[in-house]
Amino acid sequence: MATPLVSIITPSYNRAYILPLALKSVQAQTYSNWELILIDDGSTDNTKAVAEQFNDPRIRYIYQENQGQTVARNRGLREARGEWIAYLDSDNALEPNYLSDMLAEIGKHPDTLWAFPRGYRYLELWEDGKLVSQKDMSDQFPENVTPVDIAHWNFKTDMNGFMHSRKVLEDGVRFDEDFRYLEDWEFMLTFARECPDNFLYVDKPLYTYWQRYGGDGIVSQASYRSIANAFEQVYQKHKDDPLMAGQTWYPSRVEKWNRLADEYEAGKLPPFSHYYFQSK
Repeated sequence: MATPLVSIITPSYNRAYILPLALKSVQAQTYSNWELILIDDGSTDNTKAVAEQFNDPRIRYIYQENQGQTVARNRGLREARGEWIAYLDSDNALEPNYLSDMLAEIGKHPDTLWAFPRGYRYLELWEDGKLVSQKDMSDQFPENVTPVDIAHWNFKTDMNGFMHSRKVLEDGVRFDEDFRYLEDWEFMLTFARECPDNFLYVDKPLYTYWQRYGGDGIVSQASYRSIANAFEQVYQKHKDDPLMAGQTWYPSRVEKWNRLADEYEAGKLPPFSHYYFQSK
């Protein structure tokens, strides 16, 4: 069996306190031919020291001035040497068999250019550094996902566990640095447009994604209005994509989040970080 190099891109900003979780999960892979490209996006903590403590030549630490995670991921793409490229956020974890299982499934479907697996997904609410609420959303993963499901927002995407061939880089596929929110979905929409027949969904839970609200992640910095604007931004860029035909998320999603923004500004809703944790 061929053992191609896999580049795993991890952007990080002031995550030294939790970064070992991600790094250890990569080191624990049963498949050993990998490189982890850790893009330190201008951290002011001891992120570099944490990376160096692992003393693993496969972990490549790269520092850049703070420019945001889309810029950091594109830097990772420029640095990647692997035949396959995967993604892991700095506060999440891969299952030990992630790389071996993904490559085995891709080997059964040689036309694959992009793929992602089922995962474990948790929503968490943090207040003053303490976990106060958690919701297990893992059952939201269906048995099958198609590019149409992605384009129609039938399935919520994230970068953790996502894998693609470096061949798409030759076609100029990159993260759109104008996007701050929904940038992962926008990235996958580009794949859905460019290579809809080369997608593979792996129905195995191969990573864990903790979506932490009230912490230091992107979602904690979001607002109702910023999410509405992000949906609008995605639609305006991809509205003419063939797989968008028949979608029903626009304009309803934009209208929903703008309505919630109005209600929040009127004092009728808690901040966005608490939205998913309200009592029904």
